[in-house]
Amino acid sequence: MTKQELKEYYWIRRNITKSEQRLIELETAATKITAQLKNKHDAIMGQGNTSDKVGNTVADMELVRDEMTEQIKRSYAVLAKLEKAIEELPAREGYLIRSRYIELLSWEQIAVDMNYSWKQIHRIHAEALHQLQ
Repeated sequence: MTKQELKEYYWIRRNITKSEQRLIELETAATKITAQLKNKHDAIMGQGNTSDKVGNTVADMELVRDEMTEQIKRSYAVLAKLEKAIEELPAREGYLIRSRYIELLSWEQIAVDMNYSWKQIHRIHAEALHQLQ
């Protein structure tokens, strides 16, 4: 586990949140289109390829939804790997790593919170990174 991987934790979480929001939007739109298709079935069937366009749009939305779902699953797997590595650290080191990379606290905030000097916090941080490798 590298420092860069720990830094990615926050952004992976943010990307998951955005993707989940987008997924909800897609599902809402697909539901709306499907409902319109059902309500106007007779009119759409009379216009030839209009139903194909609507059906193709819904099918495309489902493909995007499936791809996004897979991306979210992969992201959650990365987060689980990072969480497991942090949990395996001693309590103090895990607390510091979680404070810095997950809660995004400043070094000063962590030092005050943990009741250590700024220099001690950096020493503990270096030890934690070493233990993660």
